[in-house]
Amino acid sequence: DGRACRVPTHHKLITSIMAKTSLLLLSVCLLVASSSASSFSKPNPTSKLRLQQVLVVHRHGDRSPITPLKDEDFWQSQLPQPHVLEGIAKGTALVRPPEGNPIHGAHGRGPFGQLTMMGVLQMASLGERLREELQDTLFTDEKPLHPSRIRIMSTDFPRTIQSVQALLTGLFEGAQLDAPAIEIDVRRTNSYLIPDPQPRQTPTQLVLESHLAKRPHLVEKEKELNELAHKVTDALQDHLGEGAMGVSFGIGEEKSQDDDDIDGKKMKKKPLAWAKLAEILTCLHSRDLLPPTLSKEDVEVVNKHVAWRWFENLSHPVLAKSAMWKFANKMVEDMEHKVECAKREDESREEHIEEPLLCIYSAHDSTLIGLLCVLQLEQPESWPEYGSYLKAELIQEEKDGDSKEVLQHWVRFSLNGQVLRSTWTSEPADMVPLSKLSEMIHSEHDIYCEHTGSKLFTWKNGALVHTKSQ
Repeated sequence: DGRACRVPTHHKLITSIMAKTSLLLLSVCLLVASSSASSFSKPNPTSKLRLQQVLVVHRHGDRSPITPLKDEDFWQSQLPQPHVLEGIAKGTALVRPPEGNPIHGAHGRGPFGQLTMMGVLQMASLGERLREELQDTLFTDEKPLHPSRIRIMSTDFPRTIQSVQALLTGLFEGAQLDAPAIEIDVRRTNSYLIPDPQPRQTPTQLVLESHLAKRPHLVEKEKELNELAHKVTDALQDHLGEGAMGVSFGIGEEKSQDDDDIDGKKMKKKPLAWAKLAEILTCLHSRDLLPPTLSKEDVEVVNKHVAWRWFENLSHPVLAKSAMWKFANKMVEDMEHKVECAKREDESREEHIEEPLLCIYSAHDSTLIGLLCVLQLEQPESWPEYGSYLKAELIQEEKDGDSKEVLQHWVRFSLNGQVLRSTWTSEPADMVPLSKLSEMIHSEHDIYCEHTGSKLFTWKNGALVHTKSQ
């Protein structure tokens, strides 16, 4: 029957209406999606932005070389006098675990690896800079700068503890701090405020470091610069003190350079590890003590290569998470907690414990590099120098007007005052929603074998798993 193939007129009308409705709904969905996407890229230009909290992670000030050198008297003369250290320590109290903290290979001994007088002055200057930056933006007449509004954590190294003590003298303009003393928490910080704790947070991290160090482009680069490593090592031989070869630290360098060469063959004479070469050269060059056979260009090449090695390794998300997730996650959780406390404060007038406005973490250059990688921020043009600081600003976006309706919470990162854009969003952004930052911190990552395609390493639920023997 031919009529069976014909569509009644009212059916055509219904079909037409449904098609138009679908197009309308699709347009609305696209509009909402577009609006949602834009809301994650930057705040609304008509909104009010209010600084809620600031987290500062800084590198310690200028130090003596970690690797022991022969001229101990000279390096001792570079250190601050006891009365200076006593002065900057006033008003502070260390909080250590009863069992103590493990001693890291980069801790230093005697006059080595210690904060210099130059370093004390650098950190006091940084404290003054932070006071100027945060006055009237974070600290106000209603909530002025006060020890009760600050929280301090530090690795348990003399140079990092003294650095933050010097910073506090600049932050408070050298005034005597009120009792009770500001606590500097060093409890178990050596295990997660640096990417290369000793021992590692998990033995699997060392396996992962070894795996990544064998990537062809890294091996090739090592071969290219092997002659320079030997040249610098030979030039430094007359400077090296007792125990210099026993010092070991750095991602991917705790065994490789001091045990086997880059081809895995034993050598009669081995170059020092790159991390050692860089830190010795930096200390000597800053004091015009370079051996005559070495130049400023040699120092720059070595430092550039060390920076490249660290970024090449830690920029891999699995290693970045393994090394720095615990610290990065703590920073995010601290900001989330601040948001919750501020919300309760707005909803209730009851007495409450005020969350700190300023959190300071005294650490190392490797800490800054590790955080830049795990947070997927732009890489700086140069290696973070002594006294460099990474700042994370928690910013509350409020609807314009008297309602103070909260629209979003953002995080802005900067290094030494220069804003670092996040690279994990679809487009690099100056600010990242706190909620999205939390999602990124918890995202999962895998490493697969290039030959078999089998999974080798997995980062999931805050843990690194070695899934296949190599």
